[in-house]
Amino acid sequence: MSDRIAQRMVSLNLKSKDLMKATKASKGTVSQWVNGGTEPSSKYILSLAEVLGVSERWLIEGGLIEETQGNSQPGPDLRRRVPLISSVQAGNWKEIVEEHLTELTEWIETTAKVSPYSFSLRVTGDSMASPAGHGTSIPNGSIVIVDPQIEATNGRIVVARVNGSNEATVKKLVIDGPNIYLMPLNPNFKRIDFDDNCEIIGVCVRVEMDLI
Repeated sequence: MSDRIAQRMVSLNLKSKDLMKATKASKGTVSQWVNGGTEPSSKYILSLAEVLGVSERWLIEGGLIEETQGNSQPGPDLRRRVPLISSVQAGNWKEIVEEHLTELTEWIETTAKVSPYSFSLRVTGDSMASPAGHGTSIPNGSIVIVDPQIEATNGRIVVARVNGSNEATVKKLVIDGPNIYLMPLNPNFKRIDFDDNCEIIGVCVRVEMDLI
């Protein structure tokens, strides 16, 4: 049985702590199972089979693997709630963070590892929708998770305020020597020259979108 347990742990990228959590067994007990010292008693078989994604019969008897779960794995744990704001609010994000953060009412949960003052923004229009087969695409209606504390370097997707406006836009940052541009991913839209009237508010770290 220890060989079967070890086989499934490798297949599912499980650690001993995962088995401990699922079965409530001690570290020493799980170590015995994995290393062949002792076999799990009957009170552990059901929970052990569940965490390994197999039938109790296969765990006890072996033979052809009888999986009880699909080939998908659980997603990462939710890390943080971030406010979902408008492009105008994004353009004034520093002021909102300092004085009006508690007034925000719409929040979303994200698995992204971001700083405490991150936010999310819904993309409007097609300027960031790249043609099929051309890499990253952020279609109309997508939500980007934005972190103001990440360094804006060449090639990153950023949220920026341009031309002295109080409204923010999502674009790709391109640094070409002394020249800096805000580039749409859609080639049908013009680039924006980054000058003294532009300000980068944050870097987009993740895209969330509905498929239906």
